Amino acid sequence: MAEVAFNSINLELHDGAHPRLGAVDDIVVHPLARASLDEAAWLAKTLAADIGNRFNVPVFLYAAAHPTGKEPDAIRRELGYYRPNFRGNQWAGWAMPKILSQNPDEGPIAVPTSKGISMIGARPWVTFYNIRILSEDVPTARRIARKVSARGGGLPKVQALALVHDQDSIEIACVLLEPNHIGADRVQSHVEMLAAEEGLDVEKGYFTDLSPEMIVEKYMNLISANRS
Repeated sequence: MAEVAFNSINLELHDGAHPRLGAVDDIVVHPLARASLDEAAWLAKTLAADIGNRFNVPVFLYAAAHPTGKEPDAIRRELGYYRPNFRGNQWAGWAMPKILSQNPDEGPIAVPTSKGISMIGARPWVTFYNIRILSEDVPTARRIARKVSARGGGLPKVQALALVHDQDSIEIACVLLEPNHIGADRVQSHVEMLAAEEGLDVEKGYFTDLSPEMIVEKYMNLISANRS
């Protein structure tokens, strides 16, 4: 997958609403079923070494794969991930330095501008939940996102980012770091409340990934089909 991405995506020519550090931006390993977090961390570190050396890209480890448990948002802020370009709501072309100011965990310190930087980590399951706001008002949507996120004094263990979705809407893209504690229903209610205060309507949110149970079921079905 990484090889196809690096061969297909040129960051110098790429643009889009979602910020990124690299063509292969983020890989996270979650322990499922009886797997342990230590096993997930070992796999993440092995994968990071392979990708960094094979494709000659800088790789930063995070969470359980990092020696101090450094979180990905801290790495991203240090590397300018959240800083949009001159258009204000788009991330276009290459904005990172060609030589990093800090050593990556794997790969070179020089950044290939067509491939960028990769982050690879391991952590317990997180949930990605997006809510569409029916507005073109980017500053207001960003204000709502800040009030949703824990960093902005909002919901604990929730990260949020406002992304332009299309010509008439903006999505509040949320990461629920402890979905069993703060779930999608609570995030939905909080966004609806904040949007109402701004006179805006929202749609019912949606999950961008499968549940752990669904993934395990698909995996077991695949194993069963291969054996038969």
